[in-house]
Amino acid sequence: MSKKYVFVDWSNVEAGYGTPWPNRKTGTIYPWGIEIKAHRPRVTVEPVMIPDKPWEQTCLNCYATFLKIDGKIRVWYEAIPPEEGGNIDMSSLLCYAESEDGIHFTKPNLGVFEYHGSKENNIVKNVHGTTVLYDKNAPESERYKMIRTIYIDKPTGGHSSSVYGAVSPDGIHWTDLDDVILDNPSDTQNFLSVDDKGEYAIYTRQVRGYPKRRRSIAVSRSKDFSKFPKPTMLLHSDPTDPPDWDYYTSGYHRWPGAEDAHLMLIDMFHRVQDTFDVHLALSSDGMIWYRPLGQQAYLATGEHGEFDAMTVSSTNGIIDMEDGTWNIYIMTSPRGHNDDRIDYPWLPYGGYWKATLREDGFTSIHAETRGEFHTVPVKLTDTLQVNAAMLNRGFVKVGLFDPETQEPVPGFTTEDCDPLERNKIWQTVSWKGSSDLSQFAEGKKKYQIRFEMFKSDLYAFKV
Repeated sequence: MSKKYVFVDWSNVEAGYGTPWPNRKTGTIYPWGIEIKAHRPRVTVEPVMIPDKPWEQTCLNCYATFLKIDGKIRVWYEAIPPEEGGNIDMSSLLCYAESEDGIHFTKPNLGVFEYHGSKENNIVKNVHGTTVLYDKNAPESERYKMIRTIYIDKPTGGHSSSVYGAVSPDGIHWTDLDDVILDNPSDTQNFLSVDDKGEYAIYTRQVRGYPKRRRSIAVSRSKDFSKFPKPTMLLHSDPTDPPDWDYYTSGYHRWPGAEDAHLMLIDMFHRVQDTFDVHLALSSDGMIWYRPLGQQAYLATGEHGEFDAMTVSSTNGIIDMEDGTWNIYIMTSPRGHNDDRIDYPWLPYGGYWKATLREDGFTSIHAETRGEFHTVPVKLTDTLQVNAAMLNRGFVKVGLFDPETQEPVPGFTTEDCDPLERNKIWQTVSWKGSSDLSQFAEGKKKYQIRFEMFKSDLYAFKV
């Protein structure tokens, strides 16, 4: 089975040596002329979903999960009805919609929750801050999992909050777990994932410790979905950021199809401006993170008076459209986080917009002009595929390099490489008409891959 490599950091790129150690067979290969470049998606002008039901007439919230299951895009989203009172968060309703194309969504009558004396609606539960997980390896009765926030009023006033769980066979009919699964105050959307070994992770909006109370991001991992330990802090207030910025939600995702790649679409709250935008963070292990754009937003707010003037927030889910593109969905609003209802005329607010990027297109190895690098040693399979794009007259040439001999592999050099198509999502590399690498796939030996680039982007490769 082939393995996909992407570029969230320099882990897959050989650092090389310009001056080798004396009396040691160390080559002088080294990377040059390249950078890791973040690519922003294209956001549609029109929304794909708006608050058009009676129980959605305060807002559609950003706390939503988009999943593609059996070819259908399914979304669990949070709506707030017009008659909310007391704690507005606890009046939130989890609703359900679905789509065949990722653009046109229907809201089916589910018949499971009574609203104003009728079950003719798409409401699933009265819950807040949810993430839904499709756990394909779990027993059928627990195939879907949900985490949500529950507030507990304090006798002295105010409230505390903790994370609770639920399971379902179909994503519509849910059974709540009795006890708290993570004793950690988190009053927004926490993100739930599971890896190939069956370990669950909750990426929390953290407000405890380090050492002062501040909105941050932490993670808790467990093999048992019903109980998670105290989270470990990942990202706290960055001293290079302005002092009024907060990490409001993590927007955590595993990079689809890649073993050692993780990303966050962080909702960054700017307290003074009262705005949200989305920032990109990347990691190879889910623990050590960096923001490739620094203080620049990955998805920024729009101009004053526009639909996205004050709030651009991420949701949960990366949807493979199987046409070489991925969809993510964002919630936008011209309303600020703490705007008083007297001060703005628009109700309801919010909705979901589609943002589209190339498959694996969050980042690439980018060569503005000429560039070159070797990968770290990798195990080869029968073929090598690349996901790359080249401008006019640009190119990507691929060769094999033997780390033992410190020499290119004869017959499989960059000079032998057949020209690649300029903008094909995945294509198989060939050398003088042959793409067969089976002779190198046997045994445990690893090879390095040499990429020569000109005016091009390499998004990923598979071997």
